[in-house]
Amino acid sequence: MANRGRKPKAAIQRSQLSIPLLILAAFGLGAGATWLAMRGASAPPEKPAIESFMAVSSAQSPNVSQPAPAAGAEPPDVSQLAPAEAARTLANWNYDRQNWTHAIEHYEQAIALGADNPDVRTDLGNCFRFLGQGQKALEQYQTAQKQNPLHENSLFNQISLFSEVLHDKERAASVAREFLARFPQSPRAESARQLVLPDQKTTKSEK
Repeated sequence: MANRGRKPKAAIQRSQLSIPLLILAAFGLGAGATWLAMRGASAPPEKPAIESFMAVSSAQSPNVSQPAPAAGAEPPDVSQLAPAEAARTLANWNYDRQNWTHAIEHYEQAIALGADNPDVRTDLGNCFRFLGQGQKALEQYQTAQKQNPLHENSLFNQISLFSEVLHDKERAASVAREFLARFPQSPRAESARQLVLPDQKTTKSEK
């Protein structure tokens, strides 16, 4: 009976040995976790991807036209305009960007839809002129003059058209004289004299 109250000697030794093992195991786990945490903190972060952008010099591509500013890159919204006004708006937009062929198409469409006046005819004539189609330009200028004989631009433009494109100095001088006679107070009068009537300017100054 007395032997029941005492633990066997071997059991006592195993119990005493298990305590240091548990301490060592806990220490090992703690050290391992600490090492892993430090390794993760000291590892360099992953580098982000770097994008490289190469600018293209316009000098390397002389035949490529530079794009228009973003603000004017897209045609204007003409969905709320009347058809004739929409056509003229698109014509002017192309004119400003020297898209002469497209400007002609829209000006002719505007005329067909009823927006036919000396300003439209003159701008249409200018487009033909810039494309080297002098005779068609002249027809539009003359039409503008028939519509309104007081329209200065359509008459003035004929002076340089005859002089520089159609190479008819006599017609250029004739139109210049007509312009000076009809619009003597015009700001363009002096330009008309300088273009084809330099002698008249000299004679006037001598008087």
